[in-house]
Amino acid sequence: MKIIAVNAGPRKGWNTDTLIEKAMEGAREAGAEVEKFDLFRLEKYTGCISCFGCKKEKFKGHCIVRDGLTPVLDAIREADGLIIGSPNYLSELTASFRALYERQQRHDEVFPQYCRKAFEMGQALAAE
Repeated sequence: MKIIAVNAGPRKGWNTDTLIEKAMEGAREAGAEVEKFDLFRLEKYTGCISCFGCKKEKFKGHCIVRDGLTPVLDAIREADGLIIGSPNYLSELTASFRALYERQQRHDEVFPQYCRKAFEMGQALAAE
C-alpha cells in the first residue's frame, strides 16, 4: 500500500507537521510505504489557472499545468491513501492547501473513496 502525506503548513516540526509525522508512523507500522510532500518547500506553483486543459477528453480531469505541484498531484493519483494536514488560519485552511485542492479537478477519480470521505470530514471540522 502506498500512502502520500501532504503538509500544507509552513513550519517544519511544529503542530501540523508533528501530527502528519505521527500518522505516517502509524501507516508505516501497518506496512504501508509512505512519501511526504511539504507544500511550502516546493518550487513555485499556483492554484487552478482555469486553462480548461483538464476538461479535454485526452486528460480526463488531470491537471495539465507543470510546476512545483506536479509531482504531488502525480503521486496522489497513484496512491492508495492520502494524509493531508493544514493549520487553520483565519478560520480557513492555508493558501497552499487551497492551491492543491483547486488542482484536484475530479475528486472522484483522484481521491480513493475512503480518502475523499476523510477529506470531507476534515473540511467540516475546519469549518466549525
